[in-house]
Amino acid sequence: MSPLVVLFVKALVGGFVVAVPVGAIGALCLRRALQGLWVVGLVTGFGAAVADTILAVGAVFGLSLVTDFLWQYQEWLRLLGGLFLLVFGIRMIGQSRTLIDRVTHGAPTATAPSVKLDKAGRGLVAGFGLTIINPATLLAFVGVFAGLGLLHDRPQGLLANGMVVVGVFAGSMAWWSVLTGGVAAVRHHIPPRTVGLVNAGLGLLVAGFGVGALVSFADMTFF
Repeated sequence: MSPLVVLFVKALVGGFVVAVPVGAIGALCLRRALQGLWVVGLVTGFGAAVADTILAVGAVFGLSLVTDFLWQYQEWLRLLGGLFLLVFGIRMIGQSRTLIDRVTHGAPTATAPSVKLDKAGRGLVAGFGLTIINPATLLAFVGVFAGLGLLHDRPQGLLANGMVVVGVFAGSMAWWSVLTGGVAAVRHHIPPRTVGLVNAGLGLLVAGFGVGALVSFADMTFF
């Protein structure tokens, strides 16, 4: 097998593995898919995949611009991300009853193209922003790539570097496509009350990640 193909497969596996753990972005994508907004959920995952790719490049090639910024401002990034997740999680919980009513009566969540475009734009920003400010994602890529041998055998040449970038992005997007597509495919078979309960549970999960980030910020800043 060609070394470039092996390199691409390793990068693809790395991008997929790092994206898989269910976190705040996964909860946001699941929520949109449950609402019937599969494209919005996928766009949210697209934003996360772009951020994953940037962080993966920083992990493999040691881009100080990326790593230095994350480590220098990690406390404030945790505060910003934590506040956003906490507020958004509480909002998700509060909207659970409305979601049940919409599913029960078959009403679409959003029909106007401008509304869908607005939601997609916000999803893209949330997916990218919450991923790029998380230093844990960078550490995850370092660990996964070390296990795959990408750090020891650093790719050389423009084509090889491109294979890493494309592979990571493809792997991350593969996961978001499977996640949002799978939920969208079965959402009509889920009872409305269950949809609402799942949405509330996802809201609790998102808020929990927000509280965790705020606790981490307090621990790093005051203790």
